[in-house]
Amino acid sequence: MRERNDLESAKLNPARTFRTPMDVVETHDSGPAAKLAILKAWEADERALLRAEDEGMGGGEHAHLHKVQAALAQLTKELCPRAQPSGRLRGLEYWPISRCELCGEVS
Repeated sequence: MRERNDLESAKLNPARTFRTPMDVVETHDSGPAAKLAILKAWEADERALLRAEDEGMGGGEHAHLHKVQAALAQLTKELCPRAQPSGRLRGLEYWPISRCELCGEVS
């Protein structure tokens, strides 16, 4: 029961639970689906921070979307070695989880 609460807490505020996005990938306390959910939540938070900065509402935390996307790429590589990048974002290859030549989707 406590593990479920910890997982829900991590999904709601990943940055409070993990120091870096790569820590999510490296933890042994969660399965692949949980790690994916946490990183997707973190990605949404980072995108919201970027939108706020773009609208002149800075002054808080700085967005680190590239770190979250690097962690997602690493998780994808670990789960499905044949996964292919679908493009580049700010000079980095971007691997969305659903892009896999082997299985079509990683869950």
